[in-house]
Amino acid sequence: MRRPGASTTLLLTGVLACASANAQSASTSSATDDIARKLADPGAALISVPFQYNYLGSVGPGGDFRNQQLKIQPVIPFVGEHGKFILRPILPIQWNQFPEDRSGTGDLFVQGYYIPKTAAEARGTEVGFGAAALLDTASHDSLGTGKYSLGPAFILVHKTRNWTIGALANHVWSVGGDGDREDVSSTSVQPFVTRNLPGGWSVGVTSETSYNWKAASGDAWTVPLGATVSKVLHLGKTPLSLGVGGFYNVDRPQYANRWSARFTVTLVFPE
Repeated sequence: MRRPGASTTLLLTGVLACASANAQSASTSSATDDIARKLADPGAALISVPFQYNYLGSVGPGGDFRNQQLKIQPVIPFVGEHGKFILRPILPIQWNQFPEDRSGTGDLFVQGYYIPKTAAEARGTEVGFGAAALLDTASHDSLGTGKYSLGPAFILVHKTRNWTIGALANHVWSVGGDGDREDVSSTSVQPFVTRNLPGGWSVGVTSETSYNWKAASGDAWTVPLGATVSKVLHLGKTPLSLGVGGFYNVDRPQYANRWSARFTVTLVFPE
């Protein structure tokens, strides 16, 4: 039997190396797309820490002011035999020109959802329920409500291979706090539609609609509509998502921002 020559051996080695590299690349791409899909799902059991910067334009009388906000909003899942609990605290850090030239922390908002285990965890529909709390952690009166508020929270998500559609909703009432401040009664609904694309890309359309039951009728609704684009990258071995977005308030209180721009950096800690 003839032994393969050096050229044949080199050719076979090259073919195997290319096949291995392609397999590894395909595996990495698949993992990246999976992370992008989970980041689009607010009910996914994925530990992440988004840092969301918002630039709020055309604020106050005449739209002459600009406010800025950084939301630190870790997602902490607890997975059990019969379901999962998703904890989503949000701490805002604000730099405001209006209503006062102040900077500091705002009120801490915490949502928690229990989602029963179903066969639809990867594809299909999930429904969860829980509670929301707004805590008086603002460093200045103009940056928060001055109240402690509680209420119910809900989550609905429908997932296919390339689409994630759903909504988060909550309502909070004030249960304590500064007696001289106005009571809180506020409903929030955040519908979203996200299309996942190859290579870790995602595009989405969303709103963060709220209704203030204590405000005058002309100042009760805040209805921003916007679009976002994000991409999952890798910082060494750590996944990282970068996103940008823009929003326009089709309805708003008199002195609220007319538009906003968003930039998000999300650290991801997969299992």
